[in-house]
Amino acid sequence: MTARKMALFTATVVVVLLGFVFFYLIRNVVFLIFISILLATAIEPVVNRLRKGPFNRGAGILLVYTVIMGLVALTLFLTIPPLIGEGGNIVSGLSDQTKTDASIRQSLGTGFLGDTTASIYHSIRDFFNNPSTSKAFDTGLSVGMTVVELLFSSLTVFVIAFYWLTERPVIKRFTFSFVPEEKRPRGRILWDSVEQKLGAWVRGQLVLMFFIFVMDIAGYLIIGVKFAFVLAVFAGLAELIPLVGPYIGGAPAILIALTQSVTMALIVVGYIVVIQLIEGNILVPRIMEKAVGVSPLTVVVGILVGSTLYGILGALLSVPIAAALQVTFNNVLSFSSDAVSTADVSAAATNTKTALAQSARSNEANRSAGKKEEHTVPPSPTI
Repeated sequence: MTARKMALFTATVVVVLLGFVFFYLIRNVVFLIFISILLATAIEPVVNRLRKGPFNRGAGILLVYTVIMGLVALTLFLTIPPLIGEGGNIVSGLSDQTKTDASIRQSLGTGFLGDTTASIYHSIRDFFNNPSTSKAFDTGLSVGMTVVELLFSSLTVFVIAFYWLTERPVIKRFTFSFVPEEKRPRGRILWDSVEQKLGAWVRGQLVLMFFIFVMDIAGYLIIGVKFAFVLAVFAGLAELIPLVGPYIGGAPAILIALTQSVTMALIVVGYIVVIQLIEGNILVPRIMEKAVGVSPLTVVVGILVGSTLYGILGALLSVPIAAALQVTFNNVLSFSSDAVSTADVSAAATNTKTALAQSARSNEANRSAGKKEEHTVPPSPTI
């Protein structure tokens, strides 16, 4: 290897490593941009339909944003006052250790199930009833900072999504200006396929979240669980978390029901199991597998990698990222297969032409030989 090639190889490795370092440093920005693209691809069909009416693209986006903000405000209005008004009653219910212990022992006995339930209840009760002042202050400050960061990040996501939708053609042209012209059609097909897959995943996830919300609020109201609306909202949001989301979403409902009666808590557990069976066996195969089409193994590996790299947010975004990578991989394989097929067809056509030419030359030679035999006069016999 010459000194020039060695220097070029070293420079390439350094640039790649610096690129990874830079990507790691701006990972928060990258995640916000990716979430913005998810939002944009999810609402783009609605915006395109509004454009057919009296709205232009910008006005359609703002109308969709207004509806989303209205739904969020309505949810907060229906969620926060009950928590503030009756939150103390829940804590006092958890603090009534004697009554709850007696109810658990009476319903579940003193075996493994009863002891485990009582142990979980004691841990939760101690968490609510014995916080230190400094710890409570630190927790409150941390929650406040988290809320501020969440609001700022949400505003940033909506702004980026707005500009992505309004300037998408310009961004697309600028991106493909760096791609060779003969590869641009293939790149545009890949771009559109990834966007369609991401949008389908978001819309499918919203359908599942809405299903969980409706089923939970209806069931909790019939059963008589307190904070039915709040618990249903939380369960719907928890549906975003892959694999463990349903269990996380159902845990608060079981806890609240436990403060009312153990029998009610068992009914809630059974109801949650039935909902998850319906969702997992009917809705998910019909909605998410058709929309995303990612294998279960890919989902599990993506969740493990995403959670390791970026915690809960990484786990949340692991499925759409895996779907985008799978579309890209399939597109590359398809392109390679098409290229191989084209080469095979060209080679076969060339071989066919060569064989036909050889056959034509052979036939022409045979015809020439036959003509020479016809013109040859045989010698006269001797008498």
